[in-house]
Amino acid sequence: MLKNVVKSQLFSSTSRRCCSNKVRNWPKIIFSGIQPTGTLHLGNYFGAVDKWKQLVDCSDGDVILSVVDLHAITLPQDPKHLHSGILHMTASLVACGIDPEKCILFQQSKVPQHALFGWVLGTLTTMTRLYHFPQYKEKTETLKDIPLGLFTYPVLQAADILLYKSTQVPIGGDQVQHLHLAQHLVHTFNNKYGVTFPIPEYIVEAHSGAGRIKSLREPEKKMSKSHADPKSRIEITDTPEQILSKIKKAVTDFTSSVKYDPENRPGVSNLIDIHALAVGQN
Repeated sequence: MLKNVVKSQLFSSTSRRCCSNKVRNWPKIIFSGIQPTGTLHLGNYFGAVDKWKQLVDCSDGDVILSVVDLHAITLPQDPKHLHSGILHMTASLVACGIDPEKCILFQQSKVPQHALFGWVLGTLTTMTRLYHFPQYKEKTETLKDIPLGLFTYPVLQAADILLYKSTQVPIGGDQVQHLHLAQHLVHTFNNKYGVTFPIPEYIVEAHSGAGRIKSLREPEKKMSKSHADPKSRIEITDTPEQILSKIKKAVTDFTSSVKYDPENRPGVSNLIDIHALAVGQN
């Protein structure tokens, strides 16, 4: 099916220029991806992978999931470690319940159209728009030499989504601005070359703690695979003893009572979120 999806009439000469949006019944296609760096942690699992599993099992459309290794190389990577990471991430997703018999699970760089279409969309994107992405500012704070790929990766992300004419994209709250770029590029492309892509909509569970799992060491920040301190995250491969140790050492506060207050007591609230998700409660 992947081959059929990629062979779209992306640059067909028969496409007509559009003067206004045309209503089409686009087939439901859900797309999402994850970088093959580090080991999956609870934030990844509850915030993304568990939702993917539900979509794969219950969706009435096609679900396409990608191990996005092209995004990983926006920062320096050891080739051997990256190759191992791709295999490890794929195995982790399958172990977490992603059934490749029910969805498409593939390696991004194996489909060269991602890079090709990313270049095309880059000609329709302005530098001013990309400068406003908070993730770019956050990731470049500690870098002396900033890779161009880090600056343009939202464009490649848009290419990932649009290449398969995706209609829905499950994302975290911090990725909404990235999808807005994809939507903007759909309008630009369709108005210039003819109606070619649907406008992708995002799937965000605003009231779920799954999208708010924070670092155990810095509860003001997201739990991250790239954090220097391994005690900041609970990885899916951790032993029960390691999990217990990390929870005991998690940063909280000096108040003995247990109260859910993310704004004033982020450490305690983070542990409550983790416990609630682990036992299946809201």
